[in-house]
Amino acid sequence: MARNEYPRPSFVRENWLSLNGQWDFEIGGDKLKPENVEYTKKIEVPFCPESKLSGIEYKDFMTSVWYKREVEITADNLKGAVILHIDACDYETFAYVNGKEAGRHKGGYTPMEFEISDKLTEGKNIITIHAKDDTKSNAVPSGKQSSRLESYGCSYTRTTGIWQSVWLEFCDKTYITTTRIDQDIDNSKFRYQGYLSDSNADKAEIEVSYKGEIQAEQTVDIDKKKKFFAFPEIKIENMKLWDVLKPEIYDIKVKILRDGEVADEVKTYTGFRKIELKDGKFWLNSRPVFLRNILDQGFYPDGIYTAPEKEDLEKDIDIAISFGFNGARLHQKVFEPWYLYYADMKGYLVWDEFPNWGVRIEMKRKKVIEDVAYQWEEVMFRDFNRPSVIGWCPLNECWTKDNFCDNIGQRALFKLTKEIDSVRPCVGSSGGPLFYTDIDDYHDYSKDVDKLKELFHNHPNGILKPNAAAVQNKLRGAGYLTPKQLQGMPIFLSEFGGIGLAASPENEDGSWSYVSESTEETYVDHYCALVKAILESDLMGMCYTQLTDVEQEQNGLVTYDRKDKISEAGKKRIYEANTAKAFVEE
Repeated sequence: MARNEYPRPSFVRENWLSLNGQWDFEIGGDKLKPENVEYTKKIEVPFCPESKLSGIEYKDFMTSVWYKREVEITADNLKGAVILHIDACDYETFAYVNGKEAGRHKGGYTPMEFEISDKLTEGKNIITIHAKDDTKSNAVPSGKQSSRLESYGCSYTRTTGIWQSVWLEFCDKTYITTTRIDQDIDNSKFRYQGYLSDSNADKAEIEVSYKGEIQAEQTVDIDKKKKFFAFPEIKIENMKLWDVLKPEIYDIKVKILRDGEVADEVKTYTGFRKIELKDGKFWLNSRPVFLRNILDQGFYPDGIYTAPEKEDLEKDIDIAISFGFNGARLHQKVFEPWYLYYADMKGYLVWDEFPNWGVRIEMKRKKVIEDVAYQWEEVMFRDFNRPSVIGWCPLNECWTKDNFCDNIGQRALFKLTKEIDSVRPCVGSSGGPLFYTDIDDYHDYSKDVDKLKELFHNHPNGILKPNAAAVQNKLRGAGYLTPKQLQGMPIFLSEFGGIGLAASPENEDGSWSYVSESTEETYVDHYCALVKAILESDLMGMCYTQLTDVEQEQNGLVTYDRKDKISEAGKKRIYEANTAKAFVEE
């Protein structure tokens, strides 16, 4: 099996070559040079070696892995730039072409690209990729990957090395490297800007269309000194707005011209929507919208981090929508580009989150914070133009000073987030102590509905931090936001529920759930009672844990292999509970 679809659906060029499929593979050899590695295995890229679909299925620790394959390059390919793309490889990546280093990258969740034309020759060429990944290291962001040999608790099977597509792109030496779309919905216009690989071009053209009908066209000069172009005001008459579960998509074509000839051409898209936080609510397109989110871990039984087929990513969104959810927290993992494409096309609201678990900053503090900040910046640059991304979450549940539960680390990530994007809200630390944030974010897995009612409905002045004094005391006055400082902020219950069906909270085989019900009737009753209490409160949104079971964590609405747990009648009751009007929407 190979994932041979075009890997980057939000930014499409015509001339490309998939390198997914069979590669030579070897474990170990951390200190070896590429020419000295002896390969004894075959692996199916882009699936990680821990996965069944890779053909390896080796689940012990691997701190060093090697990949090699031959690729045929034509003389025509070499007329311009040849870009090697590795869309995600965990954790440190070193790329070689014909034995020469082509580039390196740190970070297991974001794409890297290397211009390799000067290292290629016509005919057969060898591409080698070396990945280093030490999940036990306190400097490696690993999300939900287990630091033990086995999976346990909220930690699951590891992912080492390549886990997203590897491909080549053939284009002119002058090509677009990055773009950004900034929207001004109140005035029905937007700004489109981008940077180029070099300054050897004159003009940029943009064409915006809706359902095949051209809506706007512009041509601008390229700033050759900065290798930059910008369309500062593109007016869209009768602008259709991208809305929750009702997406309106505009297609965009951008051309880079040299002496009147096209040097580069890309196709992309956007959805126009306005995001605000005010009056303690989340507003989309000038009306309050209650966030009915589901926690999505993004794991698959046979592919681990990688969906077996891109359609499986769409299926996960469709399952969530069928239960009455309008979005998801993409939890402790940066999801594949095709997932966000489907979210864009379905009007599905998602939160991007950095996989900060595993990082400790008590040693080499400045270096670790800089590494995480740089990787988080790459996440934001990758996903900035996606209409489905409605918020940023750089940290999750930081409870001690050594894992970003401090003024310095959280401030660095929050300030960086707001510098890049001043529009979308940012949660300083989901469920954890807050030093800098736009939202008062809270996790609660209480089984007692009456307790939750009291908490949600009787908290003073909209404050939902009853343990603030205790946490602040623990941190010895380190700048944690007090209830008074949080007053008036929107409140997001970004984790709750975790209900298991016909399973005890902790079983002999290690499977568990936060709470448990023994029958479908009590399971659905419990779920609906929780949601009713939440919808009647003045929260801005909720996020239920979780979409699917994942290995030993058995609290999904469906099983790990995406099979139903309850009847259609039970699903209908949950759908009706989730889609009932919320207090903040009245």
